[in-house]
Amino acid sequence: MAAASSSSSAASAAIRQKTTTMMNHDNPKMAANNVRQSYGEDEDAFEMADGVVAKKWQDTDADRKDMSQLGRVQELRRNFQFLSILGFGCTLIATWKVLVTTLTTSLTDGGTAGLLWGFIIVVIGFSFVYLSIAEMASMAPTSGGQYHWVSKFAPVSAQNFLSYLVGWLCFTGWRCAITSITFLAGTAIQGLIILNNPNYIYESWHGTMLIIAITTFAIFFNTVLAKKLPLVEGLLLILHVLGAFAIIIVLWVLAPTASAREVWTQFTNAGNWNSAGTSTMVGLLSPIISMIGFDCAVHMPEEVKDAGTNLPKAMLWAVAFNATLGFLMAVTLCFTLGNVDDIFATETGYPFIQVFYNVTQSYAGASIMTLILILTLTSAAIAEVATASRQLWSFARDKCVPGYQFLSHITPGWNIPLNAVLVSLVVTTLLSLINI
Repeated sequence: MAAASSSSSAASAAIRQKTTTMMNHDNPKMAANNVRQSYGEDEDAFEMADGVVAKKWQDTDADRKDMSQLGRVQELRRNFQFLSILGFGCTLIATWKVLVTTLTTSLTDGGTAGLLWGFIIVVIGFSFVYLSIAEMASMAPTSGGQYHWVSKFAPVSAQNFLSYLVGWLCFTGWRCAITSITFLAGTAIQGLIILNNPNYIYESWHGTMLIIAITTFAIFFNTVLAKKLPLVEGLLLILHVLGAFAIIIVLWVLAPTASAREVWTQFTNAGNWNSAGTSTMVGLLSPIISMIGFDCAVHMPEEVKDAGTNLPKAMLWAVAFNATLGFLMAVTLCFTLGNVDDIFATETGYPFIQVFYNVTQSYAGASIMTLILILTLTSAAIAEVATASRQLWSFARDKCVPGYQFLSHITPGWNIPLNAVLVSLVVTTLLSLINI
């Protein structure tokens, strides 16, 4: 017993000495890689030392404890605080913007009543999901997120397979999310051009080029301006809120309103499903999409101060805040739509643009309101690129993807997974070709 204790103490001392020596190396990446190699020697005895990133961005005591328990070393800057990560979650999950841009789906299947009651049901259901995710994030705040938790909580016999599967599902999901949000922003730009220039001929490849352009803009923010990302997310949170109220106030003041009975009780089945119930279920796609993705923050904990407490709180506040804002927008739209057949016939491709024009009777007014949506959708793309790259970087760090050494590389001085960020541009570009 005494011999075992002595051996363990000696191993711990050796690793502490080795870690301290490595952390004083001039190359932070080399230090981090060397520390990773020491995990297998005595993972329980591992203790972090300072030096991988600049002192002002280093872990707090609580973060250091979490990282040690997870067997990780800090390689990214912890420059997000509670408010900035709250802004990150709120702007990425563009609840009210998605409800506006996917209005056709809701009105075709379910109608106004289906949209409002469906949104309430979806919010209640997703609240339990995010409560569970927040609890796991507080226990294991790692950029791996879901695949890491599965590797710990799944049955032992299936842990490796299920964790690997979940990791690839997350990879696929976030790349599709980037493509989807940039598609909405890009085609909204085309709709805005059509509104102001009837001679413009809509071409699908124009939308594809806009998708690539918006993604490139998001990549620029996540690389060159990476140090300013928390500040940018805080400012975008202001745009997220003020933009929503700017649209809501204009609609309530200028638009004629429908009766409450009509809005809350009129279900539609324009998709010709076998029943109104089935149609309403299909129409739930829009509310579901608007509430998907608040787990984005779980891939950012290694850049959040006191991640074990700040991250789950920010996630749940983002859910509550966006759900409230989304409900206000949904109610406003349902009461101020006007003639549904008229807005469906719009040449812009988006009923909401026609609603804005019908209400304001001004090309400039409708353009400004649409521009608010485009800017906020673009801000969501910036955050999605960040969270997608961290998920892939973590997956590569655990040697679960081909070329993991390349993808897990942290650019010295920038302290960002640059190669993983660029993967988002490549995959989004390829997916956007489907639109042609």
